[in-house]
Amino acid sequence: MTSQQIIARLRGIFVPVVTPFDRRGEIDLGLFRENLRRYAGIGLSGIVIAGSTGEAPFLTERERLRLVGIARALVRPPELLIASTGLESTLLTLRLSREAVARGADALLVITPNYYKSRMDSSALAAHFKTLADGLRRPIIIYNIPQFTGIRMDPSTISQLSRYPNIVGLKESSGDLAYVRAILRRVRPGFRVLVGAPSILLDTFRAGAVGGVLGQSGFVPEICLGLYDAFQKRRMKTARGLQQRLMLLAQKIAAPYGIAGVKAAVDLCGYAGGPPRPPLLPLKASGRRAVAAALREARAGLEF
Repeated sequence: MTSQQIIARLRGIFVPVVTPFDRRGEIDLGLFRENLRRYAGIGLSGIVIAGSTGEAPFLTERERLRLVGIARALVRPPELLIASTGLESTLLTLRLSREAVARGADALLVITPNYYKSRMDSSALAAHFKTLADGLRRPIIIYNIPQFTGIRMDPSTISQLSRYPNIVGLKESSGDLAYVRAILRRVRPGFRVLVGAPSILLDTFRAGAVGGVLGQSGFVPEICLGLYDAFQKRRMKTARGLQQRLMLLAQKIAAPYGIAGVKAAVDLCGYAGGPPRPPLLPLKASGRRAVAAALREARAGLEF
């Protein structure tokens, strides 16, 4: 696909896929492939490789690229393949991004550098993303997740970057509705804002966001897709009801248990989650029971 075709497809629901590991902590490529086959053709707009849900900080650059190459053979247009390629330095991010593009990534999700967070002011972040945009041929999506990075990009900086060639969107995962609205008021028309927090999803859709990158779509894609479809058809009562179900899952799985909880939910819904990579610990039996109960509650009465 051309860059313009990719940008046009940056809307709807994207699944940030988990990375299945075996008991030794190595990636189980067979289970990874099986998950992608099950996600194909069900209405998702695409997948995200090696995001936060995919345990990006625990993956080597070589592993990320291997996953992108495998995914490219299974993710067919018009579904998009988005690769998370953000590293701490501009040079290393540029190199990894170019390699991901060579292996078939349609777009690149780039997290804000954060180790030297006291120096990551607006000037440093703007220079970082502009250099990447100048050096890459595929669209770039800024990834803002301050609860993990400690970096909260100023809306004016995002607005400035939205007018720069090849920076086409933002994945915004703070969960702060006022902040997202401030961004949406400032960015250029056509700039794609994707939201990662179920609690504000419908409100951000009303304000101009075009889609979501939701961890819950990895185990209950039918609820996420149903919500988006209901919003598009202005069936707001249905959309609000489905959002409540997603919020329940966020509150009872992701919030208390993190990645281990999400991967347990993936397992319990018939996909392949497996244990997280150490130092993250798998859920205890009591945690898995709580996740199973939350899933039953959230899916009760659905007729998908």
